[in-house]
Amino acid sequence: MIDIDLERQPNTRDLGGTVAEDGRVVRPHKLLRSGRLTQLTRNDATTLLGPCRVRTVVDLRSALETEQNPDPQWGIVEHYHLPMLSDDQLGFSGISGQDGETPQSILDTLVDQTRQPGYSAAQYMVDVYKQLLAGKQSQHTLRRFFDILLTHRDGAVLYHCNGGKDRTGVLTALVLTALGVSWNTVALDYMATNERVKRNLERRLHNLPDRHQNPHSHDVVRAMYLADASYLEAARGEMVRLGGSPQGYLQTVLGLSDVMLADLRDRYLKR
Repeated sequence: MIDIDLERQPNTRDLGGTVAEDGRVVRPHKLLRSGRLTQLTRNDATTLLGPCRVRTVVDLRSALETEQNPDPQWGIVEHYHLPMLSDDQLGFSGISGQDGETPQSILDTLVDQTRQPGYSAAQYMVDVYKQLLAGKQSQHTLRRFFDILLTHRDGAVLYHCNGGKDRTGVLTALVLTALGVSWNTVALDYMATNERVKRNLERRLHNLPDRHQNPHSHDVVRAMYLADASYLEAARGEMVRLGGSPQGYLQTVLGLSDVMLADLRDRYLKR
């Protein structure tokens, strides 16, 4: 894994250097994972388009998230918007307000949803992770993403969601599994998010409006920012339930054949 030092997006990294179980390693400047790109500086863009050679960007966010924080449009980059979950599936369906009501923020909505008795921010996240594997829309997006990888030719593919942790994390787990990387390595990559977002999380908690300066709202924000092993395990559980194993999920649910998997490994691994 190669750290990418950006000024305004700390959770961006190159999967290059990750070791597969057959001893090959992921090629650098081919597969990049990230959070949203909205606030990137000119220097950040130069880094991604220059040394990192980003030529394809895949946005995994919902329609509302993309509308509120659109990706920069770089002329030399091919852009895809492939939502893994809809606004409804994320619980954002009423966020725009109705009949002149003031629209809620995403944080307001999630805080309200997780106030229900017997429900919590952690349970919301577990439910989302399960949907990322079981939902038909998500499965379609996952397969479409692998089709892009199988036809990609030039430079790097950068894929991202909002924080670069949940949708990006689940997709990365599947990509690394397809490349023959052990689950232990997959989990280590997933948890690496926490050190990268620590400073931004502290700043976010400090700057919350007064109505969210309480333990429940803080728990929701932490759930939004931080990776948790139980979330990834919930995703793995769905892979096992639906496909017998993470590898089986790729083959039986997403329809990736042995030939396709071998092609992916030849394209993105090296000795």
